[in-house]
Amino acid sequence: MSKRSSGNKNLAASIIYNQVTGRCLRTNMLPQQFVEDVDRRLQLKEIPLLLAKLERNSSLQRFNITKCSRYIKELTSFFSETMQMLYGESELPFFAKERLRIGQVLNLFGGVEIVLRILFYPVTYGFKTCKIRPTRVQQTTLWSLCLDFIHNICLVVDGVAANLAKRNELISHLFTLLEQRRTFTYASVVLEDLFGSRKELIDLDSIANMRKLMNILDQQQLANLCRVLSFSLSDLESVEERSTLLAQDEVDKKGLSQKEMADNNQATLIGLKEFLPRIVRLACQPMVERSSHFLDMVDFHTFLQDVFMSEGIDMDSDEQDSVTPRLQSSFKHIHEVMHKVEVFYVLCLFLTGKHKLIVQKRLSEQKLIPGMCQLFDKMSWLNETERMNPDSMDIEIIEIGDHECTPQTALKIQFLRLVHSFCDRHENKHLLLTPREVDELQELYVQNDLELPESLSSTNRKLCCAGEKGLLTKILETLIRCPATAPLRFWLSRAIEGFLRGRASVGDQLFLIKRGLLEHLVDHITSEELKPKEILQSSFDLLGELMKFNPFAFKRFDQVIQDKQFEKFVSILTSNVVDSNMLIRCLVLSQEHFISGRFATDFSAEACKLGTLINNWEQMIFLLYKLINSITVGTLTQENVSCLNTTLVFLMFAHRHGRLPAYLTAFVREEKIQKNPGFILANLRLLLEFWKTHYLKRGKDCSALEQSSCISFDHWKQVVDVLLSDSTCSTSVLHYLPTSCTRDC
Repeated sequence: MSKRSSGNKNLAASIIYNQVTGRCLRTNMLPQQFVEDVDRRLQLKEIPLLLAKLERNSSLQRFNITKCSRYIKELTSFFSETMQMLYGESELPFFAKERLRIGQVLNLFGGVEIVLRILFYPVTYGFKTCKIRPTRVQQTTLWSLCLDFIHNICLVVDGVAANLAKRNELISHLFTLLEQRRTFTYASVVLEDLFGSRKELIDLDSIANMRKLMNILDQQQLANLCRVLSFSLSDLESVEERSTLLAQDEVDKKGLSQKEMADNNQATLIGLKEFLPRIVRLACQPMVERSSHFLDMVDFHTFLQDVFMSEGIDMDSDEQDSVTPRLQSSFKHIHEVMHKVEVFYVLCLFLTGKHKLIVQKRLSEQKLIPGMCQLFDKMSWLNETERMNPDSMDIEIIEIGDHECTPQTALKIQFLRLVHSFCDRHENKHLLLTPREVDELQELYVQNDLELPESLSSTNRKLCCAGEKGLLTKILETLIRCPATAPLRFWLSRAIEGFLRGRASVGDQLFLIKRGLLEHLVDHITSEELKPKEILQSSFDLLGELMKFNPFAFKRFDQVIQDKQFEKFVSILTSNVVDSNMLIRCLVLSQEHFISGRFATDFSAEACKLGTLINNWEQMIFLLYKLINSITVGTLTQENVSCLNTTLVFLMFAHRHGRLPAYLTAFVREEKIQKNPGFILANLRLLLEFWKTHYLKRGKDCSALEQSSCISFDHWKQVVDVLLSDSTCSTSVLHYLPTSCTRDC
């Protein structure tokens, strides 16, 4: 065997080894003839040869910026979406595989490292070694091409973005490239790629030029930056919402430092004087009116971006003049919509974080709510998207991250999420009213001989909404007009529920009842349309908040609902206890409140129609049985844990009235009827044990339980301890469990 043949075999083995290990081959270290042979046999499209040329022309001794730009542009063209035109529709899967193969070849032969070295060249060496110093335009063009290359290979090859995300020096350098207009868009896109793949949050205090960016970026760029910053402001809360509570607790054990980092990053941005005022201006900035059809075009943003990239046009440069005015206008508007979505999202993160109180105060002072009230009128709320045939509508569109969520839908969802976050248990929620509506609300308290809340009497009317109708009223009127099965109903209901949540305020409830909300919710729940569970749940939740502790609401309910309609209402409620459990909890809490409060002589919960649900012993035990067995420790989520808390409310009042043994005995009877001894009580005990470990670590959730129930958390914990006591106590679950079940507990 010849030496050349033996050498080639060794080189071939080296290529295979590097493919397996993920290491890169230095093309310049390989014989050119061998590279050519490999390229020809494996049909590598001369990529290794191009990389060899790029490496030779980017060395310290021989840096040719013109050739580097040309070679990188040529390499990036292999990823271009415009190549899809060469393939028929049936061949698109092949095109995707081909892109992956190209990306893997580029990565294998060191393309990423070569391009990164070029990107860092001015930082490492400057251009002193160049015979002819490149112009500023040549430099920024090269950096843009480098960033575009990195972005494309991150999209195509798994693991590249995750590996690059570990390099803090690269992230810091990308932030410096945000300072230049021509490289801003490309650098922000790559930062998104890296942050989206990074397991640990970046420390914003380590970004040296953050304050400078706040001062030099224009409003559009700042909106773009919000997308990048959002990755550093949250501790994966959006992921936790879709996971079980058991999984959440496991994540919390390992991820405390990540929560602290998210809090610190929020504090860093809050500390930048201009940040929140500029963000508020972005959120409230009027939008150019466009047709709703345009905004409903799915993935149009991606399409436009690909058009610019494929033509090598910088989105922020004067080269946009080469594009038709109509395309420019469309591109500008779709970016305006998505930028506003990102700004709303970032504001939501701040309003649900550790520093929410100071943020809420500052946003109020910056007149966020009056600005959003004006913006509300400029948005199309009930277009064809909301009037689609429910049979053809995927309920997953409710999730903002879903790929079918159109720009217009995303904008409306984030708008309403922001309203909810601003109101939720915040004293400044009355800023959603106009001064005239504040007067009306105060009069409701006076007319009904109710104590005026301090938060209402101290409302700064200069910070309220302007005009005849405030933001709350506009959202309510939109909900009433909204079709029964439209996904938008969920978010409209959530926004209004945010206004009511916390300690029940009879005046706030009457303000909304006066505007027809109670009748609307009753009609919606009992309507003939088959409603997705999320939408049905949102109506039950809102009705519960609207009626809780309010005798006027219970009387009004009896007045507006007909007998047959009530039968249907009860049937829907009992058939969907997971979705209706918040209303069930409202009934239990309200009845106890009426018995012990000022309305004890004026109002009898037993006499009202809804009271029959919990005052009929068999009916109540049936509801409790369904609540307990609708969940297990393994299936508990942020959404259905309310079933456990509703069960606890029943048991707390049973304990208060000395009837806890009767409840537990009733469960034993039900187990005998079902011929399954212990299946209710064993599950209940496991749920209570989990509740105790879960809530003791979550101060925010404990506070929410206290506010919504008007029962101290100490009392919640006390009753749980009673139920979990040893088997000698007649109030203990263990006392009623068969011996065979106690071994498992």
